Amino acid sequence: MQYPWLDTFIHWLKIDSTSGDEAEFLEALEKYFVAEGYTAQRQPVEEGRWNLLLTTSESPKALFSTHVDTVPPFFGPKIEDGKVFARGACDTKGGIVAMAEAGRRLKDAGHLAHGYLFVVGEEVDHCGAKASVTLSVQTDQIILCEPTVNQVVKAQKGMVKLELRAAGVAGHSAFPDRGESAIEKLLVVLERIRSHEWPTNEILGPTTINVGVIEGGVAANVFAPSARAELLIRAVSPVEPLMETLRELSAGNCEISFPASNDPVFFEIPDDVSHTIVPFNTDATYLSELGPVWLVGPGDIQTAHSDHEHIVLDELERGIELYERLALRVLNA
Repeated sequence: MQYPWLDTFIHWLKIDSTSGDEAEFLEALEKYFVAEGYTAQRQPVEEGRWNLLLTTSESPKALFSTHVDTVPPFFGPKIEDGKVFARGACDTKGGIVAMAEAGRRLKDAGHLAHGYLFVVGEEVDHCGAKASVTLSVQTDQIILCEPTVNQVVKAQKGMVKLELRAAGVAGHSAFPDRGESAIEKLLVVLERIRSHEWPTNEILGPTTINVGVIEGGVAANVFAPSARAELLIRAVSPVEPLMETLRELSAGNCEISFPASNDPVFFEIPDDVSHTIVPFNTDATYLSELGPVWLVGPGDIQTAHSDHEHIVLDELERGIELYERLALRVLNA
């Protein structure tokens, strides 16, 4: 099978767009879409970082959107057995090329009432999506890409990122009365969090917790003067009560901070589409300020962020066709 969009896809995959370093890829997207007849608007987010809004001569009834940043480490594209391996192949440059090709087909058929919103920072703190809510654009439907194996998402879990910091008193470990271990205090809080009975939802399932980072101490014979941990909780209920419980569990032992959080999302989707539930988090919470969201895209999230991240080319082609059909539902309504 021939893929007329493949060269463009490979070109985009050769550009490193690790979170915080998205500008070169955004410039490539801007050049591509302007050449296709779209009008580009840059929205500043942080120094050297910006979102990209692309529109036609008509107001965008359907707005394609996704994030342009990828996780580290970067590795370039390789085609093998009908698959493309690369950082961002499925999360989410495969979806971007699918949206681009779907839009080209829509324009060729005379359907101009669509546009694109590409945002930075989804993989870290959703800074681009948070900033986008101030854009002077409204839409009947946002079609948001994440790798869902081309199934429309019915619900997604919420998320709480938290950092715990404990302070101790350094001293010789032979004299317990002369020091205090920050690591011991951190472990107390971690055990409280891990053993707590967190909410379960009949659609989303259980709350899950990942202790992703633990740091602390200087030597085995020294009481640790400091210790810290980073956790990510996949929430199935509103996050503010959950965060209050976390504050209570850490009181007296650790300082706690919350770099990012958002609630679970339940989407209104068409009855006649294949749908799924996802445990991961997306920009949907913030983008819904601009219009209702359908979350769907080619690729399998289980290969994302891995050293074998890839997308199946035939699946990507099916994603193009799906995006075109979904957009036409909106444009013809």
